[in-house]
Amino acid sequence: MNKKKLLLWCGYTFANSIVFINFLVYFSKWLVIDGGISDLAYNMSFVVMAVAMLMCAPALAVHTDSCGNRKTFLNLATVGTVVFYAVAASFAIYGLSPVIAFLAFVLGQFCYQMAFVFYDPMLNDLSDKSHRTRASGLGQFCSNFGMIFGLAVSLPMIEAGGRLASLIPSVAMFAVLALPMMLFYRENCRPKKVRHKIKLGFDWKRFRGFLFASAAAPILIAFFFYTNALNTITNNYSIYAGNVLNMSDETTSAIMIVVQIAAALGALLIGFVGDRIGARRCLMWILWTWLALIGAIAVTTSTGVFFAIAGALGLTIGAGWAVSRAYISANLEKDNVGYGFSFYTLFERFSSIIGPLTWGGILALGGGYRMAMLAMMIFIAVGLVILGLAKSSGRKIKKI
Repeated sequence: MNKKKLLLWCGYTFANSIVFINFLVYFSKWLVIDGGISDLAYNMSFVVMAVAMLMCAPALAVHTDSCGNRKTFLNLATVGTVVFYAVAASFAIYGLSPVIAFLAFVLGQFCYQMAFVFYDPMLNDLSDKSHRTRASGLGQFCSNFGMIFGLAVSLPMIEAGGRLASLIPSVAMFAVLALPMMLFYRENCRPKKVRHKIKLGFDWKRFRGFLFASAAAPILIAFFFYTNALNTITNNYSIYAGNVLNMSDETTSAIMIVVQIAAALGALLIGFVGDRIGARRCLMWILWTWLALIGAIAVTTSTGVFFAIAGALGLTIGAGWAVSRAYISANLEKDNVGYGFSFYTLFERFSSIIGPLTWGGILALGGGYRMAMLAMMIFIAVGLVILGLAKSSGRKIKKI
């Protein structure tokens, strides 16, 4: 494991988490509440962005798999994130066009998500197989810690200058803290000369071949299902706590902080456990634990029990992200590392659509919040079944 590369890699995810959490929490509120952008338009922008990524991410990943030079594309995506977020923040702060601020925000989010198409495959570049889960866990720890840090440093700015006060400083912090990765990270493989043009668009033929041949494909499909549940629960945690258990805003905020801290610790700890007993075994245990914890959340009527479950769920969520990335990376063929990780990013993005639609549909039909929470167990169960079937499918799934 290359410790210098690992430090640069972890520093980058710490940096982008600062700007991500500030725009997610504060800019989105301004956009809908003060800027006059409708909830429908705001949420539809994520659907449009997901489709745009589907057209771009796999094609660019194929290019970097064959020609190398992932860091150049990572740098371009980073610069795009900084520029578009800065434009969005400036237009919002100075009371200029909310529509342009909205469009700049969408483009900034697109660049932010695209960066991970090139960032995640670098896990194979900086770590060997025996330390991959540990390296992934450290990266996830820094990501969670970056969100905690970003919220903490923004509080005094928000209190002094209002909802938008932390946006420009968070963009500046991201730009400065991302520089070491952009300047000093060196990939093992030198870039090859480009002999063909990048063809944007979705290649169904290549996707079918990957789906039926790659050892990582069933793991990625399982990841898609259980990520639907986890992202939906995370996004609706505070609403569930308030409407079902009548928790105050202060108690809900405390729970969210506990969840983030627990997630950071879980990501850090799972790396050492996963490298000892295997990423696959860790992931299966985590999925079974999620089934139990989600079921407990759905039936509990105690605030104290809910608080305890939230901490346990946060611990396993951080661990789950870390071990999933390590397990997927170990089963991606050398010429498909970037391509496979492009679907890791895409599936996580699309899981922010299907899971919430299921949750919202159940509520719209009168099923109630507890029923919606129980429905999330189905996504986890499907993921478990797919992982179990993958082991006996004849593909050379690596246990690591």
